[in-house]
Amino acid sequence: MRRVLLLILLFFWALPALALMSPEEEAELGQKILSEIRAQAQIIEDPEITQYLERIGHRLLRQAGPHYFPFRFLVLKDSSLNAFALPGGYIFFTSGLIEEVDREDELAAVMAHEMAHVQARHVARRLEALKRLQIATAGLSLAGLLLGGGKAGSAVAVTSSALALTRALAYSRADEEEADRLGFEYLVKAGYDPAAFLSILEKITRHRWLLTETGPNYLLTHPAPPERITYLENLVRRYPSPKKTSGDPLYLRRLQVRLKVLTHDPGTLVVRYREALKLSEDPMLHYGLGLALARSRFFNEALHELSRVVQAFPDRDYFRLDLAQVYFEAGRYREAEAWLKDYLSRHPGNLRARWLLARTYQELRRPKEALSAFEALAEKLSDLPEFHYHYGRLLSETGHEGRAHYQFGRYFALKGDLRVARYHYRQALKYLPAKDPLREEIARKLKALDSHKS
Repeated sequence: MRRVLLLILLFFWALPALALMSPEEEAELGQKILSEIRAQAQIIEDPEITQYLERIGHRLLRQAGPHYFPFRFLVLKDSSLNAFALPGGYIFFTSGLIEEVDREDELAAVMAHEMAHVQARHVARRLEALKRLQIATAGLSLAGLLLGGGKAGSAVAVTSSALALTRALAYSRADEEEADRLGFEYLVKAGYDPAAFLSILEKITRHRWLLTETGPNYLLTHPAPPERITYLENLVRRYPSPKKTSGDPLYLRRLQVRLKVLTHDPGTLVVRYREALKLSEDPMLHYGLGLALARSRFFNEALHELSRVVQAFPDRDYFRLDLAQVYFEAGRYREAEAWLKDYLSRHPGNLRARWLLARTYQELRRPKEALSAFEALAEKLSDLPEFHYHYGRLLSETGHEGRAHYQFGRYFALKGDLRVARYHYRQALKYLPAKDPLREEIARKLKALDSHKS
C-alpha cells in the first residue's frame, strides 16, 4: 500500500502546476495502480462473471456518450459491500456486493454511478486537489491512511490499498450529486429501474455494522447524508419504474452462487448446503452443493448434483455449461467436449464455453484445434492470466518458444510479478526472428515495466 501511495504522489508532483491530468496520464496511472492491486489482492478471474459485468457496462455506456477510456470491470475477493473507480476507467466491485444484490438493476445502479464519476473526470479532479496540497498536509493525511482508524500501526485491509486513492480524496457533495444525476440518466435510458439506486444504497447502509474501522467502506468515499438520500428520492419520483424486470433473475442468482463457491471454503459450503437441503429441496441448493463438491474434488458426487439441476431447469442452458466444466475438471475431456460443443451450437459467443473448449482440445493433445481456439480468444481474454499461462504451455509444446515466453511474460505481468515478466519478455526477444512484428510489442511492454520500476 505504501508503494501505491508513493507512486500516486510522485506522479502528481511531476505534472505541470495546476494542470488537470490528461486522459493519457490518467490511463497510465490507472495501469500502474492496477498492477499493484493484482500483486496485493485477489481478483476473481472468471470469464463468465466478467462477461456479465461487461454486458451491463456496454448497455450503460451506450447512453453515456463518448468516453475517454475503454472501461474495464473487475471483481475483488472481499466480503464487504463496495465498489470504486480507479484512474483510467477501471471499475471494481467486491464479491460481497455482487452476492448481496437482489436484481441486476441494483448492480447496474452502482456501475452507472461509478461510470459517472469517471465520465465527469471526478477522479482526475480529486487527484489534482491532492497535488495542490502542501507536502506536510499530504503526509499527515497519508499517515492516517496507513495507520487506519483503529489502533496506531494496525494493518489496513488488503482492499484498502485499492481504495487508497479514493480514501485520500473522498468525493465531494457536488461530485456525488453530479454522479447521481448522470448515473440516473444512464440507468433510465438503458431501461433499468431508477429505484435501484435507493435500494442498493439502503443495503450498503444496513451492512455498515459488518465493516471494521480500517476496512473498505463504500460510505467513506461515497458519503450518503440525509440530504443526498432526499435528492435521490426526488430523482426516483421523476422516473417511472419499467414494467419489465431487467435480466434473468435465475441467471444472476446462479452467478452469485458461483461467486460464493469461488470465494469461500468449499468444505464449509458442502456442510452448509447439505444442512440447508434437509429443510428445502431448492434446486439452487443442489447447484451450490455441486459446485462446492467439485471444488473439493468429489467429482462424481458433483456431477450427480448438477445433473439434478439440469433436469430441474431444462430450458436454462447455462447449467449445462457448469456440468461441462465439472467433466473437464474431472479429466473426462471427451464428455466435456461433447457438452461444450452442444452448448456452443446455441451460444457461440459465450467466452467461458469457448475457453473451456480450447483447454479441452489442449488436454486431449489436439494442438491444431487448440491453437486455433486460443488464437481466436487472444483479444477477448487478454486480461485473464490463466489464458496466457496455458497459451504459453501450448506454444512451447508446439515449438514456438519465442511466442511462448511472450505469453508467460503476459501471465506474470498480470499476476503482478514484474521481475519474472521482464525475464520472459527478454527471453522472447532471444528466440523471435529479427523481423517478427511481435518484437515491437515486447519492446513497448519492457519500456512500460521499466517505467513502472522507476
